[in-house]
Amino acid sequence: MEHYELRVLVDYLHTGTQTANNWARPTPRAVGGELERDERAEVVFGEVFSPITGLGVAQALKKIIPVLDGEKYGEYVSLSGIRDSVMLPPKGRIWGAKLLSFGTPMSVDPLLSTTLKYSHSLTLETLAGGTDITEDYRVRLWGFVYKVDELSRVFNGGVMLFPAEIRDKARNRVCPIVKGAIPINGDTWKTLPGGKDQSVPKINPLIRYAYNKNATDGKSGDYQFRYDIGNVEESDEDLYFNFGRTDALLVEGLGIKAPAHLQKTALKIGGDCHPKGLFPTTQYNNPLHFGWAYPMFPSDIPLYYAVPSLNNLGSKPLLIWNEIGMLVTQDDGAVIAANGIVAALTGIRVEMTG
Repeated sequence: MEHYELRVLVDYLHTGTQTANNWARPTPRAVGGELERDERAEVVFGEVFSPITGLGVAQALKKIIPVLDGEKYGEYVSLSGIRDSVMLPPKGRIWGAKLLSFGTPMSVDPLLSTTLKYSHSLTLETLAGGTDITEDYRVRLWGFVYKVDELSRVFNGGVMLFPAEIRDKARNRVCPIVKGAIPINGDTWKTLPGGKDQSVPKINPLIRYAYNKNATDGKSGDYQFRYDIGNVEESDEDLYFNFGRTDALLVEGLGIKAPAHLQKTALKIGGDCHPKGLFPTTQYNNPLHFGWAYPMFPSDIPLYYAVPSLNNLGSKPLLIWNEIGMLVTQDDGAVIAANGIVAALTGIRVEMTG
């Protein structure tokens, strides 16, 4: 019966100094991430206890990526661990208890079952930013472990239901996902959504963050978080999606850490902004705020915000498919320096080729 219980799948406590711009790569054994031969597991959510000095200064835990069965998953899940923009804060300290999850466990719906699935090992890699990390930090990943012979019973008959479709009610669009139903067993586990051995169409969670690598124009023009024009530092920070019919993204959540002089934020899809009037994202009036709750709460209150869901903002998830979609921000007419804005995006990524 313990295989039906939520448990810690990985518990990584980093102690000592992590040198600037260097990765920490614990083994699965070191973090408790190994499975028995007859077990399979899915990751549902995580917690990051960010490094903070005794004086309350956040240290640069720049990036956290999961590693499933020896394969890095950073193309789909790339997480900030810095206190100010932490994307998986401690679950007991989240304002409104709005936990960010990778998907729904024990589901046979392919658009819900985007949990991270692995068969023998789980660990993570963490990157220090431009300064040394000298304080301890901890990362936990939570989920469920199943015996192989339990899978059919746990997953409601043991079949992942295809075909499926993504619906964008706001724009009246439907993207079909055509694929045969998949029996859920030990051999097929990694071919399910969120697994590394999927056939096309592949379905994965997409959770990533980005900094503005360059200063804004100081003219209230669109700042596009695009890798191809050098507006973000790395490809896994790219929030610009130039998709044909074989690629799709359902955007479910947006987050913005707003500095002074930021004014508005929107998703621009097919040349139109959503919402039409853009979200107000000023430093003190920001419905897309995430990470450390300050300045929405006093700095001595240890609360955090999860990346906001579009559903909770009175909007609906938005589909980018056979068109160009991107996250854009606008300043208030004054320049915002490089790395002043932190953006976050969550959703479901579908790849129909490759």
